[in-house]
Amino acid sequence: MKKYVCISIHDKVEASGNDYNKGFRKCKSEELAQEIEEACIAYDEQGYDVLSILPIVQGQHIMVSNDGGWANSVTEGVIITFKEK
Repeated sequence: MKKYVCISIHDKVEASGNDYNKGFRKCKSEELAQEIEEACIAYDEQGYDVLSILPIVQGQHIMVSNDGGWANSVTEGVIITFKEK
């Protein structure tokens, strides 16, 4: 058995928006949470503890104007690190 195992859960974004903002993307948080739970249970049964869960973030919507600028990001997934018990 490995001492550490890392897995990634990704592609958990979907396009949404309206006529003004058609390119907005949001995290499918319920689906992501379910997959995190399933992975944690599966690796616990294999003899691992969760060491860390790190978000995978992608940027989007950069706007620059005379009075400043703004941007935002969306969580695309996570990297989970497990450690042998």
